[in-house]
Amino acid sequence: MLKHALLQEVGWQGESESLFLARSRHLNALHEAEAELENAALCNNNQIELFAEHLRLAQNACSEITGEFTADDLLGVIFSRFCIGK
Repeated sequence: MLKHALLQEVGWQGESESLFLARSRHLNALHEAEAELENAALCNNNQIELFAEHLRLAQNACSEITGEFTADDLLGVIFSRFCIGK
């Protein structure tokens, strides 16, 4: 059900397309997101923090495809432009 909702959200058209082209890094990110969603599905009700972490990691993997600017990217920019701690 979650997988179907995610596929619908990104515009997946299923069997109407005979060929699917993607960059290998996009496919790797999708596989990573899928693995994290599977891990989230295995969490018990009393493991809400672990569940949330798996969802965050899945979102980060999807962000690699959409080009979203992450907190890690921001830290990289800050450390590359400024001398911090010297």
